[in-house]
Amino acid sequence: DDIVKVLMSKILQLSVNAQLTIMLMSCVGSSCSEPTLLLFLNDKTVKNIKREGMVDEVGRPDMLPSFSEAVREGFLKKQGSNYMFTHDQAQCAAYLLIPAEERDFWHLQIGLSIRNNAPSNYESKVIFIAVDQMNRGIASIKLDDQKLFLAKLNMLAGEKAMALSTFSSAASYFETGIKLLSQDHWENEYDLTIHLYNYYAEAEYCNGNFSEVGKVTKLVLEK
Repeated sequence: DDIVKVLMSKILQLSVNAQLTIMLMSCVGSSCSEPTLLLFLNDKTVKNIKREGMVDEVGRPDMLPSFSEAVREGFLKKQGSNYMFTHDQAQCAAYLLIPAEERDFWHLQIGLSIRNNAPSNYESKVIFIAVDQMNRGIASIKLDDQKLFLAKLNMLAGEKAMALSTFSSAASYFETGIKLLSQDHWENEYDLTIHLYNYYAEAEYCNGNFSEVGKVTKLVLEK
């Protein structure tokens, strides 16, 4: 709408670093904690998603002034350690500035950065956001080993979702993991495959989706 178009124009008046900061943040939602933001707001991520006309490198030390600029100009606000967009239109405007054909790749790079940069004591806190971002970037994954890597991460996310009794989310993670498997997965990745199908059936049982449980059970028994 017109408000979003005005906001897009105003964002482009910010410094290049501030533009990129809020565009990246728009990919993960309306709010994000500073520790999580700093996992993907780094030079490697920026190099991978670098847009024509933007700086070659934006290092982590440059990000905090960019947040301050975005807050000062009214696009973000900070509450405790969390940054959030001041309203939904601001997030929408920032996201729409990312070319549509590049968005899948941006999500993938953000997810990979979060997963790869998270310290061991923080991994469990960011597993969902990391996997969600990578799942949104599936279309840009071409290699089977990369798909296998993400299938395993979906199983881990699904297991944690089951432990939290969020069965709908768990089923979604397990189903995504299954879809990422190669055509010969029963032969080459039997353990992962059987675990994904079993967990998926269990999650759908908890969701009361008994017809899906029957389909999955029949498929597994036929193998």
